Amino acid sequence: MVITIIILAVAAVFFVQGKIRADIVGMCAVLALMLSGVLTPKEGLSGFASHITMRRVCVFIVGGAVARTGLAKIISRKILTLAGESETRLFVLIMLATAGVGAFVSNTGTVAVMMPIVISLAAGINASPSRFLLPLAMARTMGGMLTLIGTTPNMITSGALDEAGCGALKFLALLPMGAIF
Repeated sequence: MVITIIILAVAAVFFVQGKIRADIVGMCAVLALMLSGVLTPKEGLSGFASHITMRRVCVFIVGGAVARTGLAKIISRKILTLAGESETRLFVLIMLATAGVGAFVSNTGTVAVMMPIVISLAAGINASPSRFLLPLAMARTMGGMLTLIGTTPNMITSGALDEAGCGALKFLALLPMGAIF
């Protein structure tokens, strides 16, 4: 128990500092728990056998692809063209674009893709980026409610329903209620 608390405390310090990537800190923590005998190798690696974990990995890959292919820059230019000089139109377009991306990319991935876009868009109309960052977060959350892969809880719920024999949720099963919200 003491070893576990020490390893998790050290990992928490590294997570908070942010000097080392979170994925590396997490893997090192799992490795330390396995090497210390707290976890067996089977227990330590069992998370990678989960379909939910693999879905999350795929969602991050899609998010990275959106950023690297230049799709994010294309979206940024189109939004700025449509918004013109209007801060209100820019606000609405940012919300819609973020919710649209958030429906198919993880919450973290959506913010990672959209934050630089929002900051450059705000600079493009000489507005403070901080005025658009909270709406960005809210739109990200709303977009995540639209599809099965939008947020981790949606995937976990679907997996739990499937394991309970009720059948997994369909990809767009949450869309009607998510669209209302």
